[in-house]
Formats: sequence, structure tokens, C-alpha cells
Amino acid sequence: MSKVRIKQVSTELLDIPIKRPHQFSTVKVFLKSFVLIKIELSNGLIGIGEGTTPGIWWNGESVETMKLVIDQYIAPLLIDKELTYLEQLLQTMNRQIRANPFAKATVEMALFDALGKMYQVPVHQLLGSLNQDKIAVRWALASGAEDVDIQEAKDYIEANKFANFKTKSGKEIPEEDAKRNLRIAEEVKSVSSIGIDPNGSWDRITTMKWMPRFFEAGIDFLEQPLAPYDIEGAAMLVEMKQVPVMADESLATVQDAFLLAKEQAANIFSLKIHKSGGMRNTLKIAGIAEAAGISCFGGTSLESSIGTAACLHAFASIPNLDYGSELFGPSWLADDPVKNPLHIEDGYIHVPREPGLGVVLDDEKVAKYRRKEKGEVIA
Repeated sequence: MSKVRIKQVSTELLDIPIKRPHQFSTVKVFLKSFVLIKIELSNGLIGIGEGTTPGIWWNGESVETMKLVIDQYIAPLLIDKELTYLEQLLQTMNRQIRANPFAKATVEMALFDALGKMYQVPVHQLLGSLNQDKIAVRWALASGAEDVDIQEAKDYIEANKFANFKTKSGKEIPEEDAKRNLRIAEEVKSVSSIGIDPNGSWDRITTMKWMPRFFEAGIDFLEQPLAPYDIEGAAMLVEMKQVPVMADESLATVQDAFLLAKEQAANIFSLKIHKSGGMRNTLKIAGIAEAAGISCFGGTSLESSIGTAACLHAFASIPNLDYGSELFGPSWLADDPVKNPLHIEDGYIHVPREPGLGVVLDDEKVAKYRRKEKGEVIA
């Protein structure tokens, strides 16, 4: 049997509209950008992947920087290499290129998709097989307006689409933010619950002051309330033994996971394949969490069905993913660049069973949402 080698690596940028504006702690977004990667093999198979970030404010990468890093630095390392030496390829990337985990995760995703297609197995089989075949999904209330968030939650509950929620916080001063979240929790408490995600924008004093009230209100978790570097402060919140503290921005690398576990600075790890440089690293982080008795939550970078499928394959193989997920990206986008978008039913998203990632690229949609060059006429 002839050796299967990587023949070509190509990328392009896509800009896809979203169903409603999304308020983060620092910015409000109206569309979502992606870098789409295709890795063509010598046998004609093509692996696909996508990279996306909440924004350059989140960790310093953007789709533009990811495309440059892949095109100029990663692609030359892959051309004419054997696909079956996938781990060796990943290690070469790490040795030759420092940081840039979002770009590396994008490449790893396409490599696994190609390998799964070559062996005719879904990616989760390559990662160690399934622990569960569907994962509960929590919707993010992020309109930026309290009354809109409350109504959105009630509408989703009535439609039996989502059962649990989290609020995007941090736009307001911490004191007012805390009060707003308590009002939202009060409005939905008879039928649902919320977690709070300030994206690292609160301070120790405010968070500690309001922690007992959050506990009384039944808040599910506080996701990264303090700045990512404030590990000591996070440990103080955990020590209060009230609302569970989730680590997100403070958790990217395997070393971060070890430190957080050692300092007892998190009750829950928010796993994200992009921030950790790929699915393999994410599984390593989950293993550290399992050893330390820390629960895991399936986080999102708001991917389309391509990236969401990769997340599903990884998360569904993790035994301590016992806090559900927020893999609502395909429902959040106004359109999806695949022919078979992933769907959420009764609050759950199901793991694809087809070879590779299990999603099929829609070339017409890719052409429709391909980023236009300056001066280019939009048809």
C-alpha cells in the first residue's frame, strides 16, 4: 500500500451573519468570521477544519493572524509528510511555532478529519471512542439588554429548545452586573437556571460580596469572574464553597490545568479545543481535571457545524464532562457552511457518526460568505 501524503494546504476567510447581535464583556458582534482550511491528500481525500475566536481581545489571535500563520509557517511543515504520523506533525508544529493555539487547533482539526475519512471512522474513534452520544447544551443570553435576555430565555424554554442558560456579563460595572444577573435568575428560577460569565472583568471584593446572594439565587456557576492571572483570587472564591467557579480564560494549556488543580482555583474546567491548541491537548487537560476531581464543561468559540463537530467528538469521549456544554454555535449563526448542519433537539446536540468530522462542506455557501477583497463587487 502506497504511503498517503499531504499534497496541499489552503485557507480562506468566511464572514457569516448571526441571528442577533451578541454582547461580550468588551465588544458587540454582528457577524462571525472563520478561517476555513482544506488539507488535500495524495489519494484525493480532503480534510476540512475551521478556526475562529471570540475576538482578538480574547487571547490575541484573530482569523487574519491564523490564516497568515497557517499559510506562511505551518503549511510548509506539512507538505509531502505522511498523514499517519499525525502526532509527529503536531509536535513539529509546536517546536517550530510558539503559541498560536487557535491556528494549530484549526490545522489539527483538518488532519483528524482527513485521517478519519482515510480509515472510514468518525474522529471520536481516533480519540478513544465515545463516553456519551449526545451532550446537553446551555444557551448564552447575550443581547446586551436585560428584558430581551429574560424574554429570550422564556421563549426557548417554551419552545423546548434549551433548558438552561448562562449570561454574558462584564459590560457594566461589577455591582450593577451582579444585580442584573440576580434579576434574570429571579425571572427564570421557576423553570430554569443560569450561570454567569463576566469574561474576567469582575474584582475580588465585588465577587466575594455577592457570592452568598448568588448561592441563594441558585446560580449554577461563575465562569471566569476574575482576571485570568488572578489564580489566588479564584482559589479564595473556591474556598468559600458556595457557587462553583469555572476557569476559562485562565485555562488554556496543560500547564494551566496543572496549576489550577494544584492551587484548588477551580471547581469546573471550561474546555475549548481552539484555546488549547486542539482536541488532543483538550483531552489531556480533561485527564488532569479527572485526577483532581474537577468537573468539565464543553465550552465554545462559537463555531459553525465544522468546529462544533470537532468539539463534539472530543467532548463526548471525556468521562468527566458532567456539566454539559454551550455548543450552540450552529443555532446562533444565520447560516452554516455545510450541507448537513448540526441540530439541537430537546436541549441536546448529537455526535456525528459519519467518517471524519461527519460534516460535508457546502461549496455554494462557502462562495457566498467568502470574504470580499477591497473593491470587489458583491453579486
